[in-house]
Amino acid sequence: MNRTLIMRVGGILLALALLGLVVPVVLSWFGHGGTEIGKPECPVPQEAYEPPFTPEASGAFVAANGDTLASFILELAESTAETTQGMMYRRSVPEGTGMLFIMPDERYQSFWMRNTYVPLDIIYLSEAGTVVSIQANAQPMNETPLPSEGPAKYVLEIAGGSSANLGITPGTNWIWKRN
Repeated sequence: MNRTLIMRVGGILLALALLGLVVPVVLSWFGHGGTEIGKPECPVPQEAYEPPFTPEASGAFVAANGDTLASFILELAESTAETTQGMMYRRSVPEGTGMLFIMPDERYQSFWMRNTYVPLDIIYLSEAGTVVSIQANAQPMNETPLPSEGPAKYVLEIAGGSSANLGITPGTNWIWKRN
Protein backbone atom coordinates (compact mmCIF):
# COMPACT_ATOMS: atom_id res chain seq x y z
CA MET A 1 0.00 0.00 0.00
CA ASN A 2 2.79 2.39 0.88
CA ARG A 3 4.54 1.62 -2.37
CA THR A 4 1.36 2.27 -4.39
CA LEU A 5 0.89 5.66 -2.69
CA ILE A 6 4.48 6.65 -3.43
CA MET A 7 4.09 5.62 -7.08
CA ARG A 8 0.89 7.71 -7.45
CA VAL A 9 2.38 10.79 -5.76
CA GLY A 10 5.54 10.42 -7.84
CA GLY A 11 3.46 10.10 -11.03
CA ILE A 12 1.47 13.22 -10.14
CA LEU A 13 4.66 15.21 -9.41
CA LEU A 14 6.21 14.04 -12.68
CA ALA A 15 3.08 15.07 -14.61
CA LEU A 16 3.10 18.52 -12.96
CA ALA A 17 6.79 19.00 -13.77
CA LEU A 18 6.24 18.08 -17.43
CA LEU A 19 3.22 20.38 -17.57
CA GLY A 20 5.37 23.20 -16.13
CA LEU A 21 7.83 22.69 -18.97
CA VAL A 22 5.31 22.25 -21.76
CA VAL A 23 2.86 25.11 -20.98
CA PRO A 24 5.40 27.98 -21.43
CA VAL A 25 6.58 26.49 -24.73
CA VAL A 26 3.03 26.16 -26.03
CA LEU A 27 2.15 29.71 -24.89
CA SER A 28 5.24 31.08 -26.66
CA TRP A 29 3.94 29.55 -29.90
CA PHE A 30 0.93 31.83 -29.59
CA GLY A 31 3.02 34.92 -28.82
CA HIS A 32 2.27 35.15 -25.11
CA GLY A 33 5.73 34.20 -23.84
CA GLY A 34 4.52 34.13 -20.25
CA THR A 35 3.49 37.80 -20.16
CA GLU A 36 0.04 39.31 -20.11
CA ILE A 37 -1.64 39.50 -23.49
CA GLY A 38 -1.08 42.87 -25.16
CA LYS A 39 1.77 43.94 -22.85
CA PRO A 40 5.34 43.87 -24.19
CA GLU A 41 7.96 42.02 -22.17
CA CYS A 42 10.27 45.05 -22.19
CA PRO A 43 8.55 48.48 -22.33
CA VAL A 44 11.55 50.15 -24.05
CA PRO A 45 13.59 48.17 -26.56
CA GLN A 46 17.21 47.93 -25.39
CA GLU A 47 18.55 49.41 -28.63
CA ALA A 48 16.39 52.54 -28.15
CA TYR A 49 17.93 53.45 -24.76
CA GLU A 50 19.84 56.71 -24.69
CA PRO A 51 21.28 58.15 -21.48
CA PRO A 52 19.76 61.55 -20.67
CA PHE A 53 21.89 64.69 -20.94
CA THR A 54 22.43 66.31 -17.52
CA PRO A 55 23.57 69.97 -17.65
CA GLU A 56 26.11 70.48 -14.84
CA ALA A 57 28.49 73.19 -16.08
CA SER A 58 29.21 75.65 -18.87
CA GLY A 59 32.38 76.33 -20.81
CA ALA A 60 33.73 78.40 -23.66
CA PHE A 61 36.64 78.58 -26.07
CA VAL A 62 38.23 82.01 -26.14
CA ALA A 63 40.41 83.42 -28.93
CA ALA A 64 43.70 85.17 -28.16
CA ASN A 65 41.98 88.55 -28.65
CA GLY A 66 39.38 87.66 -25.99
CA ASP A 67 36.50 86.88 -28.36
CA THR A 68 34.38 83.85 -27.51
CA LEU A 69 34.64 81.30 -30.31
CA ALA A 70 31.99 78.96 -28.91
CA SER A 71 30.22 78.19 -25.67
CA PHE A 72 28.86 74.86 -24.44
CA ILE A 73 26.48 73.47 -21.87
CA LEU A 74 28.35 70.59 -20.28
CA GLU A 75 27.68 67.28 -18.64
CA LEU A 76 30.54 66.33 -16.32
CA ALA A 77 32.23 62.93 -16.10
CA GLU A 78 34.16 62.85 -12.82
CA SER A 79 33.75 59.42 -11.24
CA THR A 80 35.24 56.24 -12.65
CA ALA A 81 31.74 55.05 -13.63
CA GLU A 82 30.91 58.33 -15.40
CA THR A 83 34.25 58.37 -17.19
CA THR A 84 33.85 54.75 -18.28
CA GLN A 85 30.29 55.39 -19.58
CA GLY A 86 31.15 58.69 -21.24
CA MET A 87 29.16 59.32 -24.42
CA MET A 88 28.41 55.65 -25.04
CA TYR A 89 24.89 54.88 -26.28
CA ARG A 90 24.19 58.53 -27.18
CA ARG A 91 22.40 58.79 -30.50
CA SER A 92 22.83 62.55 -30.79
CA VAL A 93 24.91 65.42 -29.48
CA PRO A 94 22.75 68.55 -29.55
CA GLU A 95 24.51 71.66 -30.86
CA GLY A 96 26.18 73.60 -28.07
CA THR A 97 26.47 70.64 -25.71
CA GLY A 98 29.34 68.41 -24.71
CA MET A 99 30.77 66.17 -22.03
CA LEU A 100 33.76 67.34 -19.99
CA PHE A 101 35.85 64.57 -18.45
CA ILE A 102 37.75 65.66 -15.35
CA MET A 103 40.71 63.34 -15.07
CA PRO A 104 42.50 62.67 -11.77
CA ASP A 105 45.92 63.75 -13.08
CA GLU A 106 47.33 65.83 -15.90
CA ARG A 107 49.01 63.23 -18.10
CA TYR A 108 48.81 61.78 -21.60
CA GLN A 109 45.21 60.62 -22.09
CA SER A 110 43.66 58.24 -24.59
CA PHE A 111 40.00 57.67 -25.45
CA TRP A 112 38.14 55.36 -27.84
CA MET A 113 34.69 55.17 -29.39
CA ARG A 114 33.37 51.85 -28.06
CA ASN A 115 29.55 51.79 -28.13
CA THR A 116 29.50 55.42 -29.26
CA TYR A 117 26.99 55.88 -32.05
CA VAL A 118 27.88 59.39 -33.27
CA PRO A 119 31.14 60.94 -34.51
CA LEU A 120 32.83 63.13 -31.90
CA ASP A 121 35.62 65.64 -31.66
CA ILE A 122 37.76 64.67 -28.67
CA ILE A 123 39.54 67.77 -27.38
CA TYR A 124 42.39 67.31 -24.91
CA LEU A 125 42.86 70.28 -22.55
CA SER A 126 45.67 71.18 -20.16
CA GLU A 127 45.02 71.97 -16.51
CA ALA A 128 45.76 75.63 -17.39
CA GLY A 129 42.94 75.58 -19.96
CA THR A 130 44.75 75.33 -23.27
CA VAL A 131 43.83 72.95 -26.09
CA VAL A 132 46.63 70.36 -26.20
CA SER A 133 45.36 68.41 -29.20
CA ILE A 134 42.18 67.37 -31.01
CA GLN A 135 41.06 64.01 -32.36
CA ALA A 136 38.56 65.32 -34.92
CA ASN A 137 35.61 63.31 -36.22
CA ALA A 138 36.40 60.18 -34.22
CA GLN A 139 34.59 57.33 -35.94
CA PRO A 140 31.66 55.66 -34.13
CA MET A 141 31.96 52.13 -32.74
CA ASN A 142 35.75 52.09 -33.12
CA GLU A 143 38.04 50.79 -30.39
CA THR A 144 41.24 52.26 -31.82
CA PRO A 145 42.96 54.35 -29.10
CA LEU A 146 42.84 58.09 -29.79
CA PRO A 147 45.65 59.60 -27.67
CA SER A 148 46.44 63.17 -26.70
CA GLU A 149 49.62 64.72 -28.08
CA GLY A 150 50.60 66.05 -24.66
CA PRO A 151 49.56 65.93 -21.01
CA ALA A 152 45.87 66.78 -20.43
CA LYS A 153 43.78 67.21 -17.29
CA TYR A 154 40.44 67.60 -19.09
CA VAL A 155 38.92 65.95 -22.13
CA LEU A 156 35.96 67.53 -23.92
CA GLU A 157 33.76 65.56 -26.30
CA ILE A 158 31.56 67.54 -28.69
CA ALA A 159 29.77 66.78 -31.96
CA GLY A 160 32.13 65.61 -34.69
CA GLY A 161 33.37 68.37 -36.98
CA SER A 162 32.54 71.17 -34.53
CA SER A 163 36.17 72.04 -33.74
CA ALA A 164 37.00 72.84 -37.35
CA ASN A 165 33.71 74.68 -37.91
CA LEU A 166 34.26 76.85 -34.81
CA GLY A 167 37.97 77.56 -35.33
CA ILE A 168 39.12 75.59 -32.27
CA THR A 169 42.77 74.58 -32.68
CA PRO A 170 45.65 73.53 -30.42
CA GLY A 171 46.61 76.52 -28.28
CA THR A 172 43.04 77.88 -28.06
CA ASN A 173 42.07 78.86 -24.51
CA TRP A 174 39.28 77.11 -22.62
CA ILE A 175 37.38 78.31 -19.53
CA TRP A 176 34.60 76.54 -17.65
CA LYS A 177 32.58 76.63 -14.42
CA ARG A 178 30.12 74.40 -12.62
CA ASN A 179 26.48 75.44 -12.48
